[in-house]
Amino acid sequence: MHHIQTIMDQVSPLWGVCAFDPFRDHILPCRAAKRIPSKAQSILVALFPYYLGEEAYENSNISRYAVVPDYNDFMQERLQGAALQMKSAYPDEEFEAFCGNSPISEVYAAQKAGLGSKGRNGLLLTEHYGSWVFIGEIITTMSLRPASRELSLCDDCDLCIRACPAGALTQDGFRAEKCLSAISQQKKPLTPEQEDLIRATGCAWGCDICQKACPKNVGAAKTEIDLFLNGAKVRAEHGDALQGRAYGWRGAKIIERNLDLFNGGSHETGNCNHQ
Repeated sequence: MHHIQTIMDQVSPLWGVCAFDPFRDHILPCRAAKRIPSKAQSILVALFPYYLGEEAYENSNISRYAVVPDYNDFMQERLQGAALQMKSAYPDEEFEAFCGNSPISEVYAAQKAGLGSKGRNGLLLTEHYGSWVFIGEIITTMSLRPASRELSLCDDCDLCIRACPAGALTQDGFRAEKCLSAISQQKKPLTPEQEDLIRATGCAWGCDICQKACPKNVGAAKTEIDLFLNGAKVRAEHGDALQGRAYGWRGAKIIERNLDLFNGGSHETGNCNHQ
């Protein structure tokens, strides 16, 4: 376990371990699922904070997770590198890295690993970084000691429910189809009501309104990841290059459509950095 700890400390400032058994019969359908070791025993869960500080988001019109460069390649490189080091130290064991399109519920894994708890919006809440974290994991055949406790951080204050402009958050749960973040990524034509919502909030991609309303995000620690600090781009504009941006996977048409909704289609875009 000493080698594992040393390696994981280099990967992430916050990581933990949970057992694989609770996930064995609940694998999510994705291509990566075939890489899960058949005799998997443990999951190493790593968090990658991306918060830059409030001043960094002035006049932003995209979700904060999309302000930093596309995180998937960065996380996969770190996790895959760690998995190779572990394989070298423990050649009889298997180690597989996952992030983004993961075959397991990442928020639940982070909960079981003692890293945080699930908020009303379905996102992970952590003590130091709030909900401003990406999640990745390494699934292994090694039997590692899991976290001894799970955290309970959501105070059920309902501030996120009251702040949500789309009514996606309710006492009964999260309605993903109504979430502004999902609407902003929607390929099919938007309804007039959805168009009005994008105009009113000034969000060209994603939405952080419920997160900014959460008391657990007040005073969140800033990231120390150089790629995020040096590669931030707070606004999407017409004609931007999409390579290396988190919203690039949807193609130019979606982000251009959303930008066109502001101010009658002019090149003046909105500002979603508000509560």
